[in-house]
Amino acid sequence: WITSHPLFARVLANRVWQWHVGQGVVATPNDFGSRGSVPSHPKLLEFLASQLVANNYRIKPLHRLIMLSDAYQRSSHASKAAHQQDPNNKWLSYFSPRRLTAEEIRDSLLVVSKELDSVPGEAHPFPPESTWNFSQHAPFNAVYQTNKRSVYMMVQRQRRHPFLSLFDGPDPNTSSPVRQQTTVPTQALYFLNDELFHSYANLTASRILASYPANPMIDELYQLLFQRLPTEAETDITLQFINTYDGTDEQKWQALSRILLSSNEFLYVD
Repeated sequence: WITSHPLFARVLANRVWQWHVGQGVVATPNDFGSRGSVPSHPKLLEFLASQLVANNYRIKPLHRLIMLSDAYQRSSHASKAAHQQDPNNKWLSYFSPRRLTAEEIRDSLLVVSKELDSVPGEAHPFPPESTWNFSQHAPFNAVYQTNKRSVYMMVQRQRRHPFLSLFDGPDPNTSSPVRQQTTVPTQALYFLNDELFHSYANLTASRILASYPANPMIDELYQLLFQRLPTEAETDITLQFINTYDGTDEQKWQALSRILLSSNEFLYVD
C-alpha cells in the first residue's frame, strides 16, 4: 500500500538523486507538502520516479541511471560565467564537489589499508544482561571497535560515535534528511594525532612497500588512493619529500600516506 501513494516514488527518487548530486530536485526531502520547496526540475523528478516504478522499485538501476547521466559526469571546474549566473549550482551547470560522508571516509580508510572485514555484521559484544546496572546518570556508552563496514556499527541515541560525529554523521535522535557539512579544526587535528588513523596510514604504506619493485611505489600509491597516476610535477614533489624527510624508508612512506589520506582529493568526490 505504501508504493500505491503517488509521492512514494518521487520521494525515494529525490533521495537517491540528492545522495549522488549533493542537492535534491526538491530541497526539502522530508517535506513534499505545501510548506516544502518546489522542485527545481519537475520533469526530471517525474522521469526519475517513472524509471523507479518501471524497474519495480529496484534502487540499483536508478543508481546506474544517475551515475551515467551528463549531470553527474560534468566537471567540477566551472567557468567564471557559470559561477556568476548560477552561484549555487541550482541548474546543475557543473558538478558540485561533495565531501565523503563520515561512513564513507571510515570505509575508505579500511579499504586502502586492507583492514576491511567484508563479512556481514554480527552481534555486538554486549555485557551479560545480568550485569546491567545502567541508569539515567550512568548510561551505557560503550564504543566497540570493528573493522566491518560502517553500516554495521552500533548506533546509540544518547551518545554519538566519536568518529562519525566528528565528520558530521547523522544525529540518531532525529531524522537527518540532509547531511550538514562542516570544516572545523578538530577534523584536521584528527588526521594529525589520531592513533587509529596513523595505523591505517602505516598499513597503507606497508602495502605500497610490499609492491616494490614490481610497481613504481609513487604510481602505486596514487593509483590506490586517487585512482589515477600522478602528474610529472606531483612525482617530482613526492620524490623531493621522500628524499628530504628525516627517517627510515618505512617512516617516509608512512608520512607520505598520512598526507595523501588527509588530502582533499581523497576526501572529496569532484
